[in-house]
Amino acid sequence: MYHLTDGLEDKTGTASNLYGFIHRGLDTGFKTKWHGYWSPPYKYLDYYAYQINGIWLDSNTLKAVEYGENIKYIHELYSLTIIEHVKLEKGLKGFKSVIEIENNSDKKKAVQASVEAGIDIRKKSEDITQEKYHVENSEKNTVVTSGDKKLVISADQKIFNKGEAYTKEHCPGEPQKCFIPGQLVLRSEVDGNSTNKIQLTFKTSEKDGRGLNQREQSLKGLDIARCFNSSINSVKNLVYDNEGLGIIAGHPWFQNYWARDCFWTLLGFIDAGYYEESFEILENFAEYGIPGKINLEDSNDVMGRPDTAPLFIIAAEKLKRHYKTSEKILQGMEDAYDRLELEKNLVVHEPAGTWMDTLERPNAVDIQSLWLKADRIMEKDVEKLEKGLEEFVENGHVRDHLGDDAPHTINPAVPIMFGQLESEYLSKINGEFSSRFGARTRAVTDPGYDSSGYHKGSAWGLTTSWAAIANFENGKVREGLNFLENLAQFLDDGQPGALPEIVDSETGENLGCLEQAWSAGLFIHAVDSHLLGIKITEDAVKIDPAGDISCKRLGKRVGDSELDLEFQDGEVKILNDPDLDRKVIT
Repeated sequence: MYHLTDGLEDKTGTASNLYGFIHRGLDTGFKTKWHGYWSPPYKYLDYYAYQINGIWLDSNTLKAVEYGENIKYIHELYSLTIIEHVKLEKGLKGFKSVIEIENNSDKKKAVQASVEAGIDIRKKSEDITQEKYHVENSEKNTVVTSGDKKLVISADQKIFNKGEAYTKEHCPGEPQKCFIPGQLVLRSEVDGNSTNKIQLTFKTSEKDGRGLNQREQSLKGLDIARCFNSSINSVKNLVYDNEGLGIIAGHPWFQNYWARDCFWTLLGFIDAGYYEESFEILENFAEYGIPGKINLEDSNDVMGRPDTAPLFIIAAEKLKRHYKTSEKILQGMEDAYDRLELEKNLVVHEPAGTWMDTLERPNAVDIQSLWLKADRIMEKDVEKLEKGLEEFVENGHVRDHLGDDAPHTINPAVPIMFGQLESEYLSKINGEFSSRFGARTRAVTDPGYDSSGYHKGSAWGLTTSWAAIANFENGKVREGLNFLENLAQFLDDGQPGALPEIVDSETGENLGCLEQAWSAGLFIHAVDSHLLGIKITEDAVKIDPAGDISCKRLGKRVGDSELDLEFQDGEVKILNDPDLDRKVIT
């Protein structure tokens, strides 16, 4: 939980459950078209605002914010303290706004709360919709319908509807249009030195849903511990149950289940013990035919991407070792393997379909590496793929791809972190690609280098974790921790508790979305699987830390039990007495 009083105008909060999220400035404002309430991929609400006895609750009345799974705005209004609790409760398809009114005087106070709700029911891609709105008012409900979608605003007391409904044009950064269903008024009387509450619920469906399991766990004793713990919460924040269970790529922009983002993130989500959810996500992708993304808005990316199939195999195999598999997932692994196309010993793929999708990269080194990792799992064409990977090595340099004019990129970190190539290239990763803000996508010495370029020199959470893992796997603990520490400094940049997508590698300016799934997921994976060296198989837990580290990892899930581990200068001690279904090797 964060308690914030300063710099609130520069911070945004995102609170979610499995069905939607509210994205709002921590100074109370809804200042961009991305602010509001979303149930991916639909927006429902541009903004809402309260007047209490004629005074707006805004940045002028705001004194502090408490931010965690929910958001609490604390206002001072003469003799009243007004606390708004924004809650996304388990299973609620919407959110609650609870106004807690503290009367700090000795006299009874009459309080009138007027609510202005800017309703904007549209697909994410539509920006401004031409749909008509229909309003139905009852004693405790206002129902606004547009097409087959609706938003129900309900209260725990009588709502007085005042004024006519109207359409409003406004400009939160870009022109928008919303619908105001009249003024909604609630009244309360608060005795002296007492507290009353007013509750509003904004729902997109009368049907309730479910929630995520909660797990008590933490890392303690390392500078990166808070980032590790926050990253677990951040991944949970990005899990949704729309079109089946999945992980969206990032808040607030990337509201589809991108396969590569999801599968990289699952490596950390499994480490965090969310086995059942990971199982359901993989089954969902298998049922859809393992597309490049499950598009919540329009048609799916049926053809996939070059890394979709091998990453599915890698994530599915990890879950099998930690938990279990199913016929559906096993068949998905076979179907994924059938997509491998080899020309001699090289993987053939669409040049524009790699994670660096702004560049043409034929025969990309990361794709060759991912397929080699997947092939070792499937026990198929390993020898061919190994020989193919050798073609990327030239005089101690590892090529990004085998096309013309291949740039020097971070992508060779992938085969190094998988142990497929010798570690000589690590000196380049720790030199030319290292910045105080993370691992650059392109070498600073490369002619096309641009510190703010999307794939031409900026620093990503993805690439920074790759670089950390490559170092840990080669016993370079200090170098690996340096990369994670450089990423962890952005934990509260823009959105408290979240890691961003991408930053300028020379200035640290945030260039992408505020909360990115694989930034968080791979941070967890880098720590648990590689720094702490916790490797789980179907019959054993092997703990082999990368070096002489000292910390505690509490609540590490193994089967249906948890391990509490203490690391002291690289030595491992088990602090509890769990009932494990497999042996522990330290």
